[in-house]
Amino acid sequence: MTSQQVRVTTGSRLHFGLLDTAKPFGGVGVMIEHPITEVIARRADTFQGPAIAAERVLGIAERYRRRFHLDALPACQIEIARRPPAHTGLGTGTQLAMAVAEAISELLNPSLVDETTAFHIADRGRRSAVGIHGYRHGGLIYEDADNAAELNPIRQRIDVPRQWCVAILRPTQETMTISGDVELDQFSKLPATTSAQRDHFRNQITSQLLPAIQNGDFDAFSEAVHRYNRDSGLLFESVQNGPYNGTAVSSLVDFLRSNRIKGVGQSSWGPSVFAWFATREDAQQFVSNQIDPSKVHVLLTHAKNEPRQIESQP
Repeated sequence: MTSQQVRVTTGSRLHFGLLDTAKPFGGVGVMIEHPITEVIARRADTFQGPAIAAERVLGIAERYRRRFHLDALPACQIEIARRPPAHTGLGTGTQLAMAVAEAISELLNPSLVDETTAFHIADRGRRSAVGIHGYRHGGLIYEDADNAAELNPIRQRIDVPRQWCVAILRPTQETMTISGDVELDQFSKLPATTSAQRDHFRNQITSQLLPAIQNGDFDAFSEAVHRYNRDSGLLFESVQNGPYNGTAVSSLVDFLRSNRIKGVGQSSWGPSVFAWFATREDAQQFVSNQIDPSKVHVLLTHAKNEPRQIESQP
């Protein structure tokens, strides 16, 4: 039966850090349940883009047209029902692009969709593949370098214990965001990563971080994720003046660590900071007692071990 509407819902991505400052990069991160991105594609006579993120969605529609050799843009209406703030270090741009690309493909050409369709149409994953693999599979993703592949393959994907809670904290004061041409410029200034550094990061992931999750050892996980994030952050020390991007983020990390919160780090370029807690009750108690909401935005969430959700309506 032909679908008249397709709804795609996905979470967000925490990035714990890259293995390298140059292609093919590699890295590790985890999908989280919130904030949510929700996209709806409906059949229409001609392409109708949304009011928000219009240019990005138009680019996706054009790549769809080229991939399927159409004379015109895909005949559908795109609605972005929910979209988190962009450029906060949570990979929301990738989640939005993948959701739009897959919604259009599932609506108009489901029989021709394969696992690479949304990736090619979305045009994401040039540096990190964590968000793309996380979108499709959920959970914690470890993707490692493969020079021969368009997209780094998953080396390991595992579920994160559901009871573990993560606080996403973002300073309310204005902070510099890194994206687009600014991000390209920052990467161009970075020194090359050594093979010893890459081996160090891989060892941290495979012998500390992943076993801690598999064993349900929250304390070991907290220590491992903080160390890996900080060490990977030091690859960017020359452009962000330390392992974290800017004084506001650095101060927030220091504040959390001084309050004995171990699993703390910066997601991607920030300004979002993550802080892991063994339970949601622990997180709520800490936030209520220690965080000033006028200075720090806080969102409590959990790992998202499921892939994105797709709902079709006839």
